[in-house]
Amino acid sequence: MSISAAEIPDMSVLEAIGTRRAIRYFDPDKKVEDWKLQTVLQAGRLASCQGNINATEAIVVQKETCDIWDELEECVSGFNVQIINQCSHIVFWLTNLNAWYGRANDGLSTLALSGALTKYHGWNYEFTMTQTVPRLMSFPTERTEILLRFESGQAVGQAMLAATSLGLGNILLAFGRKPGGVEKAFGLPPNMKFTWAHAIGYPLEDMNAGGQRVRLKYEKLFHKDSFGTPLLPDPAVDAALREKNMLQAQAPLPGRFEQIDQLADRFGREPGVVSWPEKEVKRLINDDDWDFGPAIKARAEQVVAQGNLPDYPEEMRETFKKLMEEHGLDTSKYLS
Repeated sequence: MSISAAEIPDMSVLEAIGTRRAIRYFDPDKKVEDWKLQTVLQAGRLASCQGNINATEAIVVQKETCDIWDELEECVSGFNVQIINQCSHIVFWLTNLNAWYGRANDGLSTLALSGALTKYHGWNYEFTMTQTVPRLMSFPTERTEILLRFESGQAVGQAMLAATSLGLGNILLAFGRKPGGVEKAFGLPPNMKFTWAHAIGYPLEDMNAGGQRVRLKYEKLFHKDSFGTPLLPDPAVDAALREKNMLQAQAPLPGRFEQIDQLADRFGREPGVVSWPEKEVKRLINDDDWDFGPAIKARAEQVVAQGNLPDYPEEMRETFKKLMEEHGLDTSKYLS
């Protein structure tokens, strides 16, 4: 299918950031067009990568045409099986560790030819070939993998924003039920590392998926000049970002839980959502670190008022305490 530039939507990057959601309900009868898939992959291909080594690759899978679908399905967690069987395509994002060792020389050369590496910043050919490239190629694989998986993350992030701008839904899925199963199913060589599975399709739920997800407060995440000194947001900037539709109405929007139940009924699945213990809901909603708006506070009050909430399983409490203490975290806040 050919496509003209005039047919491609012009959603701003700020609005795409604000509109992106983890979509969990896809229309199984609606397939994503090839040109949209190509656009999504091009967005990933153009992501920043150090030394222009292009370490991020992908395998695009469609259930109807994939001979190893059953093997892949065995690798995904149980609560993601419905998602992968309803979405249009899955992009298995890979990180090629050999790109670091085999493409550093060519990548830097392309940057020089492009006008990116200049003498202004101290680049010269002799130093590059006797110091920089040998040093890069001497990095242990473990360090290289950390660096390159970060770059794959940047590529996936751009791809997801491109999909959102085209009216598509996305969600990232871990295929950890069978460690190494994805690499085995595809027959990948040792240097190719599976990073994330990216489900793409047309949302069956509203594109807003019940509203923008709550996050920690800005000043709890960002620091000024030193760690622990909050960087405060400018309310006027936030107001402008709301006008640009980057900051949107927070979840849950009216009708969200009714829509969830309608979708469950349509596919013969169990309705409703999971609830946490009453004590934990009350503690969380009063936690000043979170940027809780009125809608989610009202929902918390409703959940508590309805009652019949669970208790923490004792074995979970013990495990939770053990794991937090191993990382030097204060458990009193959670397990008092």
